[in-house]
Parts: sequence; structure tokens; C-alpha cells
Amino acid sequence: MQSFFQTFCHTIPTTVATVHAGIMQLATQLRIALFRFLDTYLPTQSGYIRSNPKSSLGLLAFISYLALVRSLRWRQYNAIHKQYQKKYEQGKLTPEDAQKIIKPGMGYDMPFVLGYALSFALFKTYGVPSISKILKGTKELSSKEGISKRYTDTSILISTWIACPISGKTDPEVESNRFLPKFASSDSSVELPEDDPRAMIALARVNWLHSKYPITNDDYLYTLALFAFEPETWAKRYGWRELSPLEREAYYIYWAEIGRRMGIKDIPTSAKEFKEWVEDFESRVMVTAESNHHVANYTLEELIYVLPETFGIKSFAKRVSITLLDDRVRVAMMYPEQPPIMHYLVTGSLLAMAYFQRYLCLPRIWSQKYVDPKMPAFAKKNDANGSSCPYPHVHSSAQANRNGIANGLGAEKDSTTLNQDHLPRMHPLQFTQRPWYKPEPKNFLERAQLSLALWAGLYEERPSKELRSDGYRLEELGPLKFERVGNEETIRMAEELQQRPITGAWARG
Repeated sequence: MQSFFQTFCHTIPTTVATVHAGIMQLATQLRIALFRFLDTYLPTQSGYIRSNPKSSLGLLAFISYLALVRSLRWRQYNAIHKQYQKKYEQGKLTPEDAQKIIKPGMGYDMPFVLGYALSFALFKTYGVPSISKILKGTKELSSKEGISKRYTDTSILISTWIACPISGKTDPEVESNRFLPKFASSDSSVELPEDDPRAMIALARVNWLHSKYPITNDDYLYTLALFAFEPETWAKRYGWRELSPLEREAYYIYWAEIGRRMGIKDIPTSAKEFKEWVEDFESRVMVTAESNHHVANYTLEELIYVLPETFGIKSFAKRVSITLLDDRVRVAMMYPEQPPIMHYLVTGSLLAMAYFQRYLCLPRIWSQKYVDPKMPAFAKKNDANGSSCPYPHVHSSAQANRNGIANGLGAEKDSTTLNQDHLPRMHPLQFTQRPWYKPEPKNFLERAQLSLALWAGLYEERPSKELRSDGYRLEELGPLKFERVGNEETIRMAEELQQRPITGAWARG
């Protein structure tokens, strides 16, 4: 062993020298190639650069940086197309494939643009009177508290659909940050897929909440279509690249599957047919209504609440938001037309950002997300019996329902009769001005960070029990009046969607 160590140490200088020589040789070749290019296309500039060695080095470094950006910027795009392009051409993409295809764009490539596309998709539905009247009637959007909680809960639910597998099984690559090998391994450290019912619990909760309101099938269809097609529109207008045919088809396949699991009927069989239906629907029903303006204005005011009134910043932000609306939607919401200069300014700024991102900005290292796609620690298997929760009192209650569905109850059990304090909960990764589900600070550093955020106006109040600082359960999301209602029924609906029991930490034990 000592002899091996000595030999290894002696080889280090030789290895370093070899690597250094290789780098210098590569730099020389790049410099020669650069001057050949300049001599051919920019002879005047070539002479100046030859007489200024520092300029040539700076230009070489800049060109190398551009090449690096180009190489890394398209890495996620190329990888996903290499994996799924053939299946797309054969017409064999599954909803599970589609979910994996749309994730890189939303998490790494264009999270800002595609995230706002989904936000504006939901906002756009307020231009339909039959939808806005229902929302206005709920009174949930008539207060800052109601709007902020609805916005947070909606973000969590939709983000859970997208981030967590609709197959109901964990993705080993996600769980291991993509460092697991692509092949099967006998290594016990390689985690096999586990049950992950989060997406179906979130979907079941939305289905349960929607069942309380008289929503028409056409309104469901229209909302579904906006989620499927607005990302394509926004990427084309404001993104550093358009969505590819593969990605566009994946969005349609994924959201059509979500629609089927929501029980939406008459979903068009192709994206083209669906877009034609949307155009006809909007031309017929998207008309001016006071309820449209009421709901849209309350929501918009909440979204820009954090901005100061000083120098007209908040007013300007509202005008920017209106500028981003299509004319048909703007008219239906009774918002004034914005001057051409606003359109030029907003569009120009977004396109400049897209240009910078495409050619000059290195891609994200970490995915932008609202909820963590990785399984929470409390839900991972950690013993030979497959226990999914580290808390003994949760495990013991959950163990009793392993062979049954929803605790084996044949009828709905009122959630208010249970002591829910023992149920493990989750926290989102982002927070609004009213920080719903944000944990209370536990140490000096966290308290200092919170104080700074409050001083800067990022939050309007401290995390508290009132804002559910203990975290959320997916089956409890929605208006506060429904927090303890329909929880077991939601779990049973989720079990029907994924066609197997929900046990362990996810059950209402």
C-alpha cells in the first residue's frame, strides 16, 4: 500500500504537466483559428488585434464563453429530444413521458416565462362571465386573505401535478438528483421506485373542491386548454426559444390526461382540434362583465401588493400586467387599452431578456420549483417492514390500513372528529406576501433573515399558526371553511385515480 501511495504521488507532477500542456496547445489552436476567421471576414480588426495581444486574449475568452453558453444552454433540450423524439415520431408518447418532457423547460430552460404562462392562463379564465360569477359568489376573492390563500393553494396543487409523478411511483433520477446510473443495479444503496401519491391527492382535492360549485364542462375544457397552450404562446412571444413540436405535443398529451382524470368530457383528440375549439369558445362567451373586472382586479391588486406606491411603481406594474393580456381578454375584463409605448417597452424588455438568456447567460444548475419533487423524508421507507413515516404514532395508525383503502372506511368520516396534529406536513419552496405555510424561524439566522424580509416588504406579516406555519396537507388545501372537510373522501378519490391504496404518512391515520 505504501509503495502504491508513493508511486501515485510521483505521478501527480507529470499528470499536471500533461494537462497544462494540453490546455496550452488547445489555446494556441483556438487562437490560430480566431485569426484565420478575422483575416477572412474582418481584416482591419485583425490587424489591430494582432498588435494588441491583450485584445486577442480578451476576444478569445469572450468567444470561448459564448461557445460554452451555446453548449450548455441546449443541453437539457438535446437530452430530452434524444430520449423521446423517436417515440414522438412514432406516436407512442405516454402521459408519463409527456410529464418528463415538459419538466426541463419549466424547471431549467424558461421557468420565468413558462411559470407566468400558467399564472396568466388561470388569470385569463376570469374573462369568462360564467367562471368569474362563480368565483365572485364564493367571496374567496373579496379579501386579501382569501386571494392570497387561493393563490398559494392553487400554486401548490398545480405545481404538485407537474412536479410529482402522475404514475404514482417515484422517479429514481429525481430522488438521487440524476446521479443514479441508467441501468439496474444490485447495489442496495440504489433506491427503487416507491409509492408517491402526491399528484393524485392534489388532483383529487381539486376534483372534490370543484364538485361544490356549478362549473360547466365547457368551462373546465377552456381552463384545461389554456394550461395546455399558453406555455407555447408565451415561449414563442417572450422565451429565448420556442417550444419544439415534441414539447408542444407533450403539453397537449399531459394536460389531456389531467383532464380525463378530472372527469372532463369531450376533450378534443388533437391539439389542432382543441385550439380551434378554444377560438370558437372565446368568440362566443368571452364578453364584458362586471364580475370579470371584479375578480381580475382583486387578484391583480394582490399580486402587486408588495410593490410600493412611490414613483408610481405599483401603478406601472398594473399597466404592464394589462399590456400582457390579449385584447379580447382585456376588453372582457373592462381594462383600458394601453398606449403603444407600453407595448413596445414591455415586449422590448422581455425580448432583450430572452436574447441575453439565450446567448450570454449560462443555464440554471438547479431547477426552479414551487414544491420539491423529491419525496419528503417523513414518507420514505426506512425499515424492513416498509414503514413510511418516522413517527411511531403515525406509523402504528397507518399500519392498520395497509390492506384496506382509506382506513377501510366504507363511508365518509368527518375529518373534524380526528386529532390532526400528528399528521406530517410539507412546506412550499416559495412564499407570497402573506407567507402561508412558511415555518416559523427556529434560530438566530432564520429570525434575522425573516426580519430583513419584513423590512424589505417581501412579507407583510410573520409566519404564524394562523398562516398554518406547521405546513400543509394536500387533502386539506382550499378555502378555510373546507380545511377539515372531505379529507378522507379526497384520499379515497386519489386511491381510485391511482388504483391502489394510499398508506403510511399519506393516509389519514
